Amino acid sequence: MLEKSQAVRGLVFVCARDAEPYVERCLLGLAAQRSADFDVLFIDDASSDRTAALARALLQAHFAGRHTLVSSTERKGKARHAFEQLPGRTDADFIAVLDGDDELVDPDILGDLAHAYGDGFDVVWTNFVTDTGVDGGNGPLDPFDSPRSQGWQTSHFFSCRQALLARVPAAYFQDEQGQWLDCACDFAIAYPVLDQTRRYLYLPRTSYRYTTLNPLSHHLQGEPSGSLSSPRQRAAAATVLAKPPLPCWRPVHSHQVAMNHGLAVKLQQVHVDVAQCFARLESLEQQVREAPFVHLAMERLVRSEDIPLGWLRESGAWALDVGLLDHLADTMNRYQHPRVLEFGSGRGSKMLARLVANRGGRLVCVEHDPAWAARTGGEFAAHGLDAHAQVVHRPLVDTEFMGQPGLFYDMGFLAETDAFDIVIVDGPPARTCELARLPALPAVAAHLSAQGFHVYLDDHERAEEQEIVRRWLVAAPELQARALSFGKGVCEITPGA
Repeated sequence: MLEKSQAVRGLVFVCARDAEPYVERCLLGLAAQRSADFDVLFIDDASSDRTAALARALLQAHFAGRHTLVSSTERKGKARHAFEQLPGRTDADFIAVLDGDDELVDPDILGDLAHAYGDGFDVVWTNFVTDTGVDGGNGPLDPFDSPRSQGWQTSHFFSCRQALLARVPAAYFQDEQGQWLDCACDFAIAYPVLDQTRRYLYLPRTSYRYTTLNPLSHHLQGEPSGSLSSPRQRAAAATVLAKPPLPCWRPVHSHQVAMNHGLAVKLQQVHVDVAQCFARLESLEQQVREAPFVHLAMERLVRSEDIPLGWLRESGAWALDVGLLDHLADTMNRYQHPRVLEFGSGRGSKMLARLVANRGGRLVCVEHDPAWAARTGGEFAAHGLDAHAQVVHRPLVDTEFMGQPGLFYDMGFLAETDAFDIVIVDGPPARTCELARLPALPAVAAHLSAQGFHVYLDDHERAEEQEIVRRWLVAAPELQARALSFGKGVCEITPGA
């Protein structure tokens, strides 16, 4: 095992193809690292643009004497380049994988990786954020269980000890026909390495910005909703996971530091599991208490509002559950022809549209996901609700409220005279950014009915939504808030008395 006092050197493996718009940002992120105990291996994978020329100039300027540029005349893909270039690099203690269209955003991360490898860990990773502000969701692995059974927790800026990568056979980077994998290469590199060791370390910080908007990325191909993986990637990932795990020759119990860390991870997971069990029990108890009221609400919605029972059953735990729909029906009765705005469409939108249509009102659903927008609009048309309900597809754009940056729907579609009696805030998704729904109230403030209004913020049981309400009331103390409890928590915002 390496001692902390020994020098630990890393190699950053960068693979890029037609990355001209991104390569400068990528390499400058490396140049900003406070530690210089690493070399750069830059692979230009037969680009047709200026990727190689830009990389050459930047590498010479910032990494003189500690870089290698490989200009491949054949498109091989990251997995094949990793197999051909990395096993023989015995001058590096660890390898860190960085895509040429991504960047490091933590100037201390390579130095901290070196410390971790000096402490004897074999695989170290962090969290990432996308270029649209979405948290990557990485986390620790339980070293007492197979990594293949725990989900994909180590994505993007994966790093490992070089000796482990050197033991991976070529077949693990290939499909069943012996063709080199050209997507899901992160899977192909990581899993056979993770198989061999249980000495894992997750550093819980965001060190890496992952570019999702590169039009050449695999995850954008065939996925209109902008998913982070495409059908090709999922098929290649399945091929990787179908291969037999390599033997584990670096168990956790033979390394005390990793053992202590693993036990801490295990203990934390036990705490989480226990808390989740108590939360589920509490939820079940509440459902039993509320069952008679839910039954009455369902009967009213079916008989009086002409909402099919099948619609109510499919809503399940979605925002517009039976209790909230029943409450919204009462709220709409306060307005002659209710004008309703919904942020974020979903399975409950057609039921909301039926309530609005029954009262001769108008519903506008704002949705950033084109697939969901098309689905909701199609349901409105199929059930004859499109005369009273429409879906507006609007992208998320940069915004700021009370000093909090974020992303929110482009509200440019609203006319100056548009006004709403009821606003339901069920979007954007919380994972979009911190306090994702904070901009909702200021976005519609000028369009709230002067005769009175109701704003409903979904998921009020969450700490983030409670903080959003607190900030709203600080900015507009004339408003009042009331917590409501249905299938999920909801906060009702109205003008003060």
